[in-house]
Amino acid sequence: MRKEGIVRAAGVVGLGTFLSRIFGLVRLQVIAYIFGYSAATDAFWIAFTIPNLLRSLLAEGALSTAFIPVLSEWLTKKGKDLAYGLVNNVLNILILLLAGLVVLGVFLAPRYVPCIAFGFPGDSPQLALAVRLTQVMFPFLIFISLAALVMATLNCRGHFATPAFAPVLFSITVISSVILLHRTYGIYSLAIGVVAGGGAQLLFQIPPLIRRGFGYRFALSFNHPGVRKIGRLIGPATLGGITLQANIIINRIFASTLPTGSISALQYAMRLIQFPLGIFAIAVSTAIFPALSSLAAEKNMGEMRRVVSLGIRMVLLVLIPSTLGLIIIRKTLISLLFEHGAFLAQDSLMTAQALLYYALGLLAMGEVMVLNRAFYSLQEILVPVKVSLFVLFLNVLLNFLLISSLKHSGLALATSISMICNMIILLVLLRRRIKGLEGKIILASFWKICLVSILMAGGVYFILEGIPSLVWISATSSEIIRALAAIGTGALIFFLLTYLLKIEEFKMVLRAFGKKSEPQISSDGD
Repeated sequence: MRKEGIVRAAGVVGLGTFLSRIFGLVRLQVIAYIFGYSAATDAFWIAFTIPNLLRSLLAEGALSTAFIPVLSEWLTKKGKDLAYGLVNNVLNILILLLAGLVVLGVFLAPRYVPCIAFGFPGDSPQLALAVRLTQVMFPFLIFISLAALVMATLNCRGHFATPAFAPVLFSITVISSVILLHRTYGIYSLAIGVVAGGGAQLLFQIPPLIRRGFGYRFALSFNHPGVRKIGRLIGPATLGGITLQANIIINRIFASTLPTGSISALQYAMRLIQFPLGIFAIAVSTAIFPALSSLAAEKNMGEMRRVVSLGIRMVLLVLIPSTLGLIIIRKTLISLLFEHGAFLAQDSLMTAQALLYYALGLLAMGEVMVLNRAFYSLQEILVPVKVSLFVLFLNVLLNFLLISSLKHSGLALATSISMICNMIILLVLLRRRIKGLEGKIILASFWKICLVSILMAGGVYFILEGIPSLVWISATSSEIIRALAAIGTGALIFFLLTYLLKIEEFKMVLRAFGKKSEPQISSDGD
């Protein structure tokens, strides 16, 4: 297994996620332009909380966490045919469970939605709207969960491109629904788009799965050895997902007690944070997960240490400069992206305040993704679960301490501090578990990347603040030119200095994409 193969796979995932984030930003721009920061928009984000939380918990969370290590083990030790038998069993069990969950979610919405929208008056139209929107969107859970299962299967077969680009269809579908239907259905056009987008994301991934030899057959055995093993892992994984996603709900509960727009400000700021996370941190963790799972099945700890070290260093390479860049350019960026139509200057200010404090925890968020995958691949899911429980309680405590003085920004700062603690604890525990993490190499990369990033940030700040507004063109056009000049200068400085300082991670990227071979990293890849 070559490191360049993992870097190429991460690059494919990163490119797909980059496009997904671009379309995600366009989606938010359309929502901001048409609906702004309003009671209906806040009701939509509250309504989307439970379906989206269950997606993260069941599909991209517990199921993927338990499924990928077991499927990788079956592919490594038992071959493709038996492994696909496991996939069919899991697929059919998942369909039954999801159907029951959707029925419960729709009928019980009037009972649990008020618990999330704690700050909404009990008899208000806003709360009633949140309940109805939740009921409309719940079927989204079926489509997106099955899409996540297909994605995990393709990743274990070494195919990353289609799953990486599939989320683009989700955003395109939501955008189309809002533009075409908002005059007739209002905020419900968003809910319709969410359900249709989940279906599009699933259908897009089916053809490459079929091309890799998968054929559906009805198999429903709870006694299947692979299913039993997934069952033993999925309990702790679910608990870990609950504690992780509980932070989102807790922040929204706290934010619902603040002035109107606080929930949306946190949502928009986190979307911008997820942009660099998705471009590479999520890409790296996605690419290395099947590889780490195969190495764990082979008990190859030496190579596993090297792969984990690579993941940590690649995240450093991207997220340290991203953190400084976001902090410097945040006000201009938010204004250009969202301050149109019903989205006002005050909304930009609230979002910029939240983004500043979220950015402080950006690096930790990315590293936690990589470190969690290392423990998952070892099938030691309880370790990150225990850590996440501690972090959850810490986050609640910090919310109480910071909300009175910093309002919604305090909630963002609490999240960042909690994630930094999460990262430190996981680093210490993983180093003990696999007997080292190439610490000297990681530290050497850290200091070099910090130096390059500080110089880059200086160039960005100089361009952004030093170039006066261009009076002969519109204010918006002037701001776009200044922002593009600042970003371009920063990128040029960063790439030149990483090349001149011979930073190994950057050289590895050049080697990886200088080759034309496919980004296969799994032992069973096509």
